[in-house]
Amino acid sequence: MNMKTLTETSTFRVLSLLLCLCFFIPAMNVSASSLQADKFKVSGIVKDATGEPVIGASVVEKGTTNGTVTDLDGNFNLSVASNSTIVISFIGYSDQEFHISKDNMVLNVNLKEDTEMIDEVVVVGYGVQKKENLTGSVAAVNFKDVASMPVANTANMLQGRLPGVMLTNNGAQAGHDSPEIRIRGVGTFEHNDPMVLIDGVESSVSQIAEIPADDIESVSVLKDAASASIYGAQAANGVIIITTKRAKKGEAHVTFDATYTLQTYQSGLDLLDAYQWGDVYWSAYKYAHAGATPSSSVYGSGAKAQLQTYKNLNGADVTPQTTDWEDVIHRTALMQTYSVGLQKGTENGSSSLSLSFLDHDGVVKGTDFQRVNTRFGSDYGFLNNRLKAGGNVAVNWWKAHYMPDGAEENVVKQHPAKAVYDSEGVFVDQINDVLGDAPNMMRVIENSKNNKNEYWRVFGNAYLQIEPVKNLILKTNFGVNYYNQTIKTFEPAWLRDPVNKLTQSTGKNVDWVWTNTAQYNIDFLDKHSFMALAGFESKRYHNESFFGYGTGLQLEDKDYIYLGNVTANKNVGAGASNYSMTSIFGKLNYTYDEKYLLSFTIRRDASSRLSSDNNYDWFPSVSAGWRISREKFMAGASSWLSDLKLRASWGINGNDLIDNEAFYSKYLMSLDRGSYNMSGDGKKLSPGAYRIRNTNPDLRWEKTYQTNVGIDAAFLNNRLGVSFDYFYKNTKDMLVEKPYIATIGEGGYCWYNGGEMTNKGFEGQINWRDRIGKEFNYEIGFNVTVSKNKVTELLDDIYYSYGGGYSGHSLVGQSLGSWMGFKTDGVFHSQAEVDEYCEKYKVEFGKPGVGRVKYVDTDGNGVINYNDRTWLGCDLPKAQFGLTLGAQWKGFDLNMFFSSIIRDAFNNSKYYTDLFQCWNGNHGTRLLDAAAAYDKFLETGYYDCDTPAPTTDNSNNENEVSEFHIENGSFLRLKTLTLGYTLPQTLRNKLKLQNARIYLQGQNLFTVTGYKGADPEGLGYPYALPKQFTVGIQFGF
Repeated sequence: MNMKTLTETSTFRVLSLLLCLCFFIPAMNVSASSLQADKFKVSGIVKDATGEPVIGASVVEKGTTNGTVTDLDGNFNLSVASNSTIVISFIGYSDQEFHISKDNMVLNVNLKEDTEMIDEVVVVGYGVQKKENLTGSVAAVNFKDVASMPVANTANMLQGRLPGVMLTNNGAQAGHDSPEIRIRGVGTFEHNDPMVLIDGVESSVSQIAEIPADDIESVSVLKDAASASIYGAQAANGVIIITTKRAKKGEAHVTFDATYTLQTYQSGLDLLDAYQWGDVYWSAYKYAHAGATPSSSVYGSGAKAQLQTYKNLNGADVTPQTTDWEDVIHRTALMQTYSVGLQKGTENGSSSLSLSFLDHDGVVKGTDFQRVNTRFGSDYGFLNNRLKAGGNVAVNWWKAHYMPDGAEENVVKQHPAKAVYDSEGVFVDQINDVLGDAPNMMRVIENSKNNKNEYWRVFGNAYLQIEPVKNLILKTNFGVNYYNQTIKTFEPAWLRDPVNKLTQSTGKNVDWVWTNTAQYNIDFLDKHSFMALAGFESKRYHNESFFGYGTGLQLEDKDYIYLGNVTANKNVGAGASNYSMTSIFGKLNYTYDEKYLLSFTIRRDASSRLSSDNNYDWFPSVSAGWRISREKFMAGASSWLSDLKLRASWGINGNDLIDNEAFYSKYLMSLDRGSYNMSGDGKKLSPGAYRIRNTNPDLRWEKTYQTNVGIDAAFLNNRLGVSFDYFYKNTKDMLVEKPYIATIGEGGYCWYNGGEMTNKGFEGQINWRDRIGKEFNYEIGFNVTVSKNKVTELLDDIYYSYGGGYSGHSLVGQSLGSWMGFKTDGVFHSQAEVDEYCEKYKVEFGKPGVGRVKYVDTDGNGVINYNDRTWLGCDLPKAQFGLTLGAQWKGFDLNMFFSSIIRDAFNNSKYYTDLFQCWNGNHGTRLLDAAAAYDKFLETGYYDCDTPAPTTDNSNNENEVSEFHIENGSFLRLKTLTLGYTLPQTLRNKLKLQNARIYLQGQNLFTVTGYKGADPEGLGYPYALPKQFTVGIQFGF
């Protein structure tokens, strides 16, 4: 029995045991009254810390369902068994337990506020801080809330759960779905990814995917300058800090989690079958050729389209049929995850070890992804914890078969009359009048099976911390991130190309960061508290790459597919890149009487990406907070107001996220062959060096100036929490790449400081949690983000590179990524409408006709031409929402998470679904209605359809960007629905289990939207995000 079979069998047995236990539990719930003859009647009163009675507090006999709740005066009465224990609990307060005996039957209980809630800390720059004392904008995710969500990429768990954090999932292939994360919108032209730190070591958004959710303790997101400026450069787009799990003091346990997930492919587009395609083709041809019918090798030449037998490139017959290409290349896929964790904590320290495995089959046939993660962490203290040492190391390996480039788009390009195989079993790749030149995707997928994508990463850190005098902590931390990849892509010979091709490449990254800090904390006179931090940091990134290409392998056996076996066109090359930064930084926090909060940070960064005259700069921030709820004049509100804090911040962040060699001139070298036209005559090629980038000695830092104002409040014993922020970001001296004036034989790009941009908005979060009765707990969480982006300044000669504008129509005043195109007024419905339009306007763009798109004279000069193009909006979200609903009752838990975005969308799928003349492939079923409407127009004189009439003539230029393609891309989606059951404590004690839970989960279950493309979440992709159905188990001992 192989390891995979053994793992599946063992897991199935555990799963079966838990399912059986779930069914038998009701029969095992024997009440305490049937087991105990003696009863005690316990009574008492429950009050809060201020002496006020607590209404609705839960009073339960431990280990049973016997319980009650306190009345309006905080009183209770309950009959319990002798020698039992009762548990008294209420939201916002710590649970209290009382052993019941003859001498302890009347209780006077004073609940204490939950210290975990009061002293909740979040990870911030180079340390932790009490949440109640934060003056910056920081959001945090406790991964206990989302760790049961099975995903191949852990980053997807953040979607919609934090205000100000926008995550877009492209729903791509197995293990390769790299989401885009934006914090408070986009703030620059080039790189808008946030800075990512894992246990203090800098990484990237893509690397989040490599961390199993079970290994993560918490995620903090630093959103404003006050919280992020301590990281200076590269923090302008926000910072994501990930902290992995550590064992707690005195703990020793083992955990095991497993999930089994089915992913089902969702088409998202209604496409024509082969017979419908022929009918639409006949209609389109007749429209463009005054009623004449076409002649086709696939559909014949009759009055109506009739499928014909045609020939493949090898001369074999291809039988007429309808092929659903989406169904051909897709499948229902299985994803499995397994993880084991061991944690051991002692008085002096702790160690933890985890091992996880992911096996993910993609929804595209032939694709798969396997990943193994191991992590070991250790922290120990000596000399009464005045000396601490520890570290964390992770070794990750993964391999994949990715889907071929453009596979999903080429599926739509496949003609439905194109069969997968001909009569001899050979892949069909015929080109003729209607089949087009798209490659047979099943052949491409089959030929990709010998491709290789394999990766290794070693990632970790080690630290030493000493407290030489009380409250002074010196710490040094060294982190390493090593990455190695090997990629091999082989294309066998096929009917259209008898020459096979091989590409191989390897890449290696070695990154390190060394951080040294000194922190001093002091409290004096009972009301003053200071924290001072100073630090020095140095980091370096090094990349090496090698690639090779060749053709003509004599053997196409997988054991001989190596670069050394190519016989022609061999080409090899190598490259290297380096980047380094040196920084000093400091931070000062002051608190007076836990009411008045002040924080100041400063950082100086020096970057190798900029010229020596401009490579360093200072990045400061200042923030303040006022805990109004601590004021004496608020004492009367203490019964309903738990906390109220105002905060404000201002600061500067830097950005140098450009090419590592951006400051230097860059050349392509070819010394062994004639590759470049060095003379400039456009004819003769010579060996030499060709400059593709010029230098700019004036290149300097891009800076983002940020202002943030916020309010945090908690009500009703912390049952209701509210937080709102207003932010304003102004980015100056934006780093942009634009063409430079070329010398003879040269051309290329150069980096400049070339623009300004603002991003402003507000975000809010509301959370409510409470209890109804003895055992029903529930929580509701809602967050919203509203933002607006605007380009306020731009170099004159880059109007096209950023935003698609043209001379005289700059992007200034518009949002980044805005669409430049024509306004439209539907389609022409009658010939009279066409005649009136042509009489009113001089038409220099397009060709008006019945069923054609009608362009608007935007500039009002009576002429329809390219000058009528204007800005049409963009797909940046106007607002996003997240809603979480959760409940727990008698071991059952239910959780629902909804995600919503309000935005416009450019539906590029209309190019192939609605415009027959613009796409050589399949089309959408809306063209059936359009063809029928045109036939009816020939009888009635009125075209009753909003979809353009099918035609083979694009003289109306409907491929141009216009309002025809723009839709409302807003949506509401049920992202996750989870139902779980946890075994009762009494049963877990008998089974020696610390926890035991089974759950079912669905993802992407339904979507409400008016968008006509494949999926409103992954705009631009011709497929919808897959639905997922998961069964999972979690237990530990």
